[in-house]
Amino acid sequence: MANLDVKIEQTRQRLRDLQTKARKQQRRDETRRLILYGAAALALAKELESDRRDRFLIRVQSKITRPSDREFLGLEEKQVSSS
Repeated sequence: MANLDVKIEQTRQRLRDLQTKARKQQRRDETRRLILYGAAALALAKELESDRRDRFLIRVQSKITRPSDREFLGLEEKQVSSS
């Protein structure tokens, strides 16, 4: 019986390890997806006329809300609008 309990615990640990590995892969995939879309958006912005590029970048930058990210990118602190 003890041998069976050990096998069950080993199997559970293997399952936890596989779940952890899957979560890490999902995070890597999401990071890669964000980088690829970001690079594509920047490449597209370079192709736009000046006024359209400015409007596009303003819209993109409005989605960057974390103060540390805005500071890193050299953006002004985002004002919180009270409605």
